[in-house]
Amino acid sequence: MDKIPDVAGIILAGGRSRRMGREKPLMKLGGEPIISRVADVLQEVFPEVVVVTNKPAAYDWLGLPMTRDIVPDMGPLGGIHAGLLAISRPRAVVVAADMPFLQSEALQRLAGLGDHQQMVIPYWRGYPEHLHALYPKTCLPQIESCLRAEERRIAALTERVPHLTVPAEKLTPSPHEIFFNMNTLEDYYRAKARLEAPLKKANPE
Repeated sequence: MDKIPDVAGIILAGGRSRRMGREKPLMKLGGEPIISRVADVLQEVFPEVVVVTNKPAAYDWLGLPMTRDIVPDMGPLGGIHAGLLAISRPRAVVVAADMPFLQSEALQRLAGLGDHQQMVIPYWRGYPEHLHALYPKTCLPQIESCLRAEERRIAALTERVPHLTVPAEKLTPSPHEIFFNMNTLEDYYRAKARLEAPLKKANPE
């Protein structure tokens, strides 16, 4: 797969994992940390991948550039801000570090949409997927305006920035997989079951 030269990948690994009770991106699926799965897929598609985390020592083994939130305690919007400032490309696909079933083909399709001034936001089941979306660096002034106003909602950014919405089905026939993220231990066990199911079929007892 050819990498997209003018788009970077940004992984947000700054969540506090309150409901999970542990560092979600470091939990293992298929014998590897979830964030490793995320990074591998992004590196298939993008020539530049940056991790946004306030715990860089926990992720330095990835061997990827890292940056911290510049404006603290502003949630994913603060992470998007830090990530866009850190990249050299004009646009970036932003994903969360707890999305174990990302697909390189879907990311490639997403990165090919819109122009250099537009956010591109997939919609699934009537809701926006802001953490599987494309952001241009040109939206940094609007992000900073939101942060100054202590406005944490990414939805507030879409009110200020040109954007394109795309049905999830245009990216993949299995949106339930690419948008799956882990908030609870139940989600984690569901993800483990999803990975183990093909193995059980291949090795029936």
